[in-house]
Amino acid sequence: MHRIPPRVHRTPSAHHRALLALLLTVVVLLSGCTTDTSAKSGPGASGGSPSVGASSPSGAGRDLAARYRKGGGDPGVYGITYTKGRGGSPVLTVWTRKRSGYGGGFDDFAKTLTSFLAGRGVDLAQGCVLTVYGPDGTTLHHYDTTLEQAT
Repeated sequence: MHRIPPRVHRTPSAHHRALLALLLTVVVLLSGCTTDTSAKSGPGASGGSPSVGASSPSGAGRDLAARYRKGGGDPGVYGITYTKGRGGSPVLTVWTRKRSGYGGGFDDFAKTLTSFLAGRGVDLAQGCVLTVYGPDGTTLHHYDTTLEQAT
């Protein structure tokens, strides 16, 4: 009689965790994305806290943006905050010095940002809501990748 060997459980290596984070980021970016800025505008429209000011990131938000820039992120970003929204998905708020947004480069910007945040432990498995504000507080982008719950 032939015996089947028992399964061995291994702890994932740093490379496997990085690959998993990258794959999750790609899934998040490709699942139900929208860059419609007219649908919801304003700091509280994305489901996040209405107390977030569209033109003034907090000190912690400025510090996080500095780490993002130092890590190779967009040099125009001067504020990044995130909170848990409905369903536990993160609500990301970004302030940039770009006056007209990211245009065709938005996907690359979003990928770089979400990779940076995932590397710092932000759980993006259920998607996220990303709102980008210009220097005058104008909504430049609204990006929703949250997974809709089937009822």
